[in-house]
Amino acid sequence: MNANGRTSGARGAPFDMEEAFNLLMEGVSDYIAIHTLSGEIVSAGAAAARGLGLDPETGDAPSPNMTFFLASPPALIIKNAWKSLTAGRPFTAEGVVRRSDGSSFRALLSSRLLTGVEEPLILTIARDLAAAETAEAGASAPDMKDPITGLLNGSVFEDELKRLDQDRQLPVSVIVGALNGIDIINDAFGRQVGDSLLKAAARMLRKVCRSCDLIFRRGLGGFVILLPQTKEAHAAGIAERIENTFREMQIKDLTVSPSISTGYSAKLNRWQDIFNVVDEAEEDMLKKKSSEGPAMRVVILKSILSRLAETTPESPEHLMKVRQISRALGRLAGLEAEELEPLDLAAYLHDIGKVSLPAKALCRPGPLTAEEWEEVRRHPETGYAVVLAAINAPSAADGILSHHERWDGSGYPYGLRGDRIPPFSRIIALADSFDIMTRGAPYRAAMPPEEAFREIEMQSGRQFDPELASLMLKNRELFEDRNLEKLPPVRKFSVE
Repeated sequence: MNANGRTSGARGAPFDMEEAFNLLMEGVSDYIAIHTLSGEIVSAGAAAARGLGLDPETGDAPSPNMTFFLASPPALIIKNAWKSLTAGRPFTAEGVVRRSDGSSFRALLSSRLLTGVEEPLILTIARDLAAAETAEAGASAPDMKDPITGLLNGSVFEDELKRLDQDRQLPVSVIVGALNGIDIINDAFGRQVGDSLLKAAARMLRKVCRSCDLIFRRGLGGFVILLPQTKEAHAAGIAERIENTFREMQIKDLTVSPSISTGYSAKLNRWQDIFNVVDEAEEDMLKKKSSEGPAMRVVILKSILSRLAETTPESPEHLMKVRQISRALGRLAGLEAEELEPLDLAAYLHDIGKVSLPAKALCRPGPLTAEEWEEVRRHPETGYAVVLAAINAPSAADGILSHHERWDGSGYPYGLRGDRIPPFSRIIALADSFDIMTRGAPYRAAMPPEEAFREIEMQSGRQFDPELASLMLKNRELFEDRNLEKLPPVRKFSVE
């Protein structure tokens, strides 16, 4: 190999090793990703980019971390395995990989340490075991079972639907269901809780349905049931029983009752198109979900806030004070009235991502372990995902995502610097810090306001936006409790 990374082939013609590697990444069906020791993806092959929903150019995703896509092994186990890797000794294990559409597959995972780079990087390959077994058997049928729920996989739905579409099976009824809020549950409580919810739903559907009924998992939290020789009225009763039974279930580590929206339809005559019947059932489900889904999302948000208040320093009093200080700073900075609403919402929900963290870490007076600190650094991303999924408030979510960035670029999660940090984030960062300094926290004692103002002056241009810090210091009296309480509220949100 020469100095330019080019190697001579058998006929002496040089070829580019980097180009050859890129072609390999594009051409294989295995999921290939290069990532850091903590799992952050820096490059991915074409198959992985498609399956995991990554941007093929940048690798960006809502949560571009390998552990986000692994249902098993557990994140802590595989991270420790990555950190223990040495050159020439790969880590291999069977696991389950989640695709971005909610489906998943059993995989043989192989991780190797990449040397000769500035920071340690890992090359992980996930090979679809079912596809490999099918290829070895010389068959073409896809894996029929979803590895998480054990239900029929959505990939065989159309084939089974066509097989069932016969006169002797009439009437054929279809029930379509979708779990409400599972995307928020995955982000806030963890994929393990989301998987428990899926498994509980699958068990319940098996109990409600007959042995001749076919139950499929489709998408992130979707299910379809095909009921041969079943009248539409009977399907309506089953759908109602599914919804009622589900509301009565209790899922470990999930503090709210689960919810599922269902729709149904039936093929009564041979001239009806069975696919149109499925579409009608889906439309019926979506009508219910449009009214039931948002309410469920608000219930989950309220549950998260209650859990934070009970198990962490994120008390209602702290949240209210951060909102009040943020409002005052926003007005001083010249924000328009319509900008104050999303700022107020971002301040209210700024640390909602901490629900995914162990309470003992948040309440510990001493230093965190390296693993705990790594998890803490991800809570803004969790909060961002939860707020987007729950109430689709992009500007508030952006404010939450970057509220631990620092003006000098030494913050997290992305190390943004200066005015690249969103304005809402800069405001919340200052408001949050001022209240923690004056109120106190498990890891620091409360200090008098004047001492807190001196700290803000010292950190101006380092931790805090210097213009915002200057505005606060010039208007100190405005940030006294008695004056903050006089500020008119922006509005009351549905999650309050």
